[in-house]
Amino acid sequence: MNTWETRIKTRMKEMEMTQEELANKMGLTRGAVTHYLGGRRIPPLKQFQKLAQILKVDPAWLQFGVGKESISAPKKIAEKQEKPAPKQHPIPILSFSQAAEFLDVSKIKHEEIKEWLTHFYTDKPRWYALRIKGDSMTAPHAHSKSFYEGEIIIVDPEKDAEHGDYVIALLPRAKEATFKQYVQDGGVRYLKPLNPQYPIAEIGKGTYVSGVVVGCLSQSGL
Repeated sequence: MNTWETRIKTRMKEMEMTQEELANKMGLTRGAVTHYLGGRRIPPLKQFQKLAQILKVDPAWLQFGVGKESISAPKKIAEKQEKPAPKQHPIPILSFSQAAEFLDVSKIKHEEIKEWLTHFYTDKPRWYALRIKGDSMTAPHAHSKSFYEGEIIIVDPEKDAEHGDYVIALLPRAKEATFKQYVQDGGVRYLKPLNPQYPIAEIGKGTYVSGVVVGCLSQSGL
């Protein structure tokens, strides 16, 4: 699976850069870099931007695997390129009420979008971001997967949900979208919070899974 940590390691190998060298360039300890490369910690947005600058890659490619890899493509590759590069779109940060109202972000007027995800672009025009509210997706155990209030998740509304994915769903008569884990058991589909204090909800008639979370950005250090 091509994840952000594997993309960092691949680029380090191409540049013949050691973990110690990367740590020195970033002003971090080698242990902190080891946690990043092992996927045990997600770098905050500023660190992703610094990583992209050091590794000479596009920040969106490093985080999400979209867009072009290298900031400056080699001449020979550029000469062989026949098709124009795909258009890169900024990613709007919506409210949960907007996510419930608009299934297609291209239908939202620009003046209705108050915030955009800085420094990240995608060739997917319908991608959008949400700022997490509450603690329903925060697991009680430190080593479990968790999403924290204030973090930003990136949503792909065109991706089909599979068991274990984190999704955005629209519940009947709800004025806001909800963020939960999509699970299946015995042919029955559920929306599961990571915090056991909140109830698991069966996906019934009128509930619509509107998108799959494809990335998460920590807001620490912003």
